[in-house]
Formats: sequence, structure tokens, C-alpha cells
Amino acid sequence: MTIYLVLGFAGLAFLLVSLLAGEFLDGVLHVGGDWFSSAAAAAFVSAFGFCASLAQSADLGTPATLGLGVVAGVLVAGLTAWLTRLLKNGATDQTPRTSDIVGYDGVVVSTIPEAGFGVVNVSVGGHLTRLNARAVETIETGAAVTVVGVLSPTAVSVARL
Repeated sequence: MTIYLVLGFAGLAFLLVSLLAGEFLDGVLHVGGDWFSSAAAAAFVSAFGFCASLAQSADLGTPATLGLGVVAGVLVAGLTAWLTRLLKNGATDQTPRTSDIVGYDGVVVSTIPEAGFGVVNVSVGGHLTRLNARAVETIETGAAVTVVGVLSPTAVSVARL
């Protein structure tokens, strides 16, 4: 039972190392493509050790102990490989661009004079974007505005709501 517990805790330690240096370890141990990762290997060793320890403490015999340990290891390693692939291949949204914010509402942060620039905050997809703004009339700080055009990558034209 002691050897199985040692394997279980060694697997947990290896899992911790793979969380901290997983990309490096996956590059060094590149075997089996996407199906093999250091996290999956650590999960296998840990599940094998702990399950085999439980089976041995229940006096199931060596073949049953090893069999249950392997089955548990394969199941947990498969689940870990699936989850890590799911996280690696997950889609991310593009970074919002200035041209994407036409029509969005914002708030004036710095007063926009009639013949000059002020500053507005516009929230696009959860990203708070601070831009220089120009308007045809003076708009005071705190006023709600909508973006009506793009002047440059850092400046927009706005109108009162």
C-alpha cells in the first residue's frame, strides 16, 4: 500500500509541476500529439496510485489492485486530456478596434469643446476604451454620447444621446 500512496502523491507533485511549467514539459515530452500531456500523465499516475492503494487496503489481491488502478488512471487521464485540449483550443474574441465602436454609447470624461477634442469612455465587449472625441457642439463631462464616426485609430466623433 505504501508504494501506491507514494505513486499517488508523486503524481500530485508532478501535476503541480506540470501546471507551473506545462508548456515546457509538453515540448520536452512530446509523445502522442494532443492526446498526451504532462497533466494527463500526472493524472494517470496519481489516480493509479490512490485507487490501487484503496484496492489493496480492501484485500482485493494484486491482479485486481493493478487492474483497478489502471482503469482509474486511464479514466482520469482521459478526462484530463480532454479538458486540457478543450481549454487549449477554446476560442477567444478579437480585440475590439476603433472601427467596431460606431453606434456604441459612451460617457464624456473630459469636456468636448466645439472646436477641439475631449475624451470619452466607450465599453465594447467588456473592454473599456478611452478615446479622444470631437463633436459639433460643446458637450460637458458626464454627458451620455453615441459614437457616430471614426476620425483616427485614437479619435472618434460623437453626438449627444
